[in-house]
Amino acid sequence: MPGTTLIIPTYNRPSQLKACMQSILDQTVKPHEVIVVDDGNLAEIPLEKECMAAGILCRYLKKEVPGLTESRNAGVKLARGEIIFFLDDDVILSKTYIGELLRVYDSADSKEIGGVGGVISNLKPLTLERWLRKGVEIFFMISGVREGRVLSSGFFTDLSPLKSGESHLKEVDFLSGGVMSFRRAIFDEFRFTDRYRAYGLGEDKDFTYQVSQKYRLVLNKRATLLHVEAHEMRPDKRVYARKFVLGRYLFFRDHVQEKPWQKIFFVHALVGYLIIRTIIFYLTWKKENAVHVLGILDGVGDIINQRVLGKP
Repeated sequence: MPGTTLIIPTYNRPSQLKACMQSILDQTVKPHEVIVVDDGNLAEIPLEKECMAAGILCRYLKKEVPGLTESRNAGVKLARGEIIFFLDDDVILSKTYIGELLRVYDSADSKEIGGVGGVISNLKPLTLERWLRKGVEIFFMISGVREGRVLSSGFFTDLSPLKSGESHLKEVDFLSGGVMSFRRAIFDEFRFTDRYRAYGLGEDKDFTYQVSQKYRLVLNKRATLLHVEAHEMRPDKRVYARKFVLGRYLFFRDHVQEKPWQKIFFVHALVGYLIIRTIIFYLTWKKENAVHVLGILDGVGDIINQRVLGKP
């Protein structure tokens, strides 16, 4: 199997990072190298001695310019592996995660494969309420029927865990940020953009969609991990909602829109998203949901007033 590098951006979450490192140590196929890119005040790489004893080279990089995008690009420059994995610092890998992704690269028809991703296994289950909401989202082109596809609105159909009777391998238009890997050669042609850090969320979609236009992206649903999100690190909901809207706008503008009239699709989805979040607020009367609606309106205002720059 090819040499592998795992890049883990981190920011003041030592306990979550330690759990992630332990899951790396527990892999049936261990990586050759782990690069921890630190934007915080990490005293040391957790379990570094144990990793070194297991034959895993640990490398540490403290950055001056903060940001997830910058961490990924900086990690790529240091990486020595032929296959480069990206992980968040708050994930726990299933024991076969690395082996499952590498198996796709080693398959007979792997020459055109540029990237392989896995799935988050602890997503919220689809209750009746969530099924009904999904139907509304499909109508408004916020979501779609075919998994892992970019829609004409600039929104996406999300990735989901393996279902009974479903093939575990699937070609997709994009991969998720903390659950993806690529051939090293991909980074001779593509890099993560920092435009989304200032204006929106979605630099992983921007990068992986560009790769998918030239190479195959494959989702392997047998490669699973848990996302253990730390409550104290959750972003302000108003800021998050604004960046979500602007991220979708940037993606639509830069990669989907070809004719001016196609803006109708984006507006249709954006109006639908605002309607859904407003209804959620009226049904719950929770302050956090009201703040989310305000964030959406902030993003809409930025788009209308042309405050979104950052051309590709």
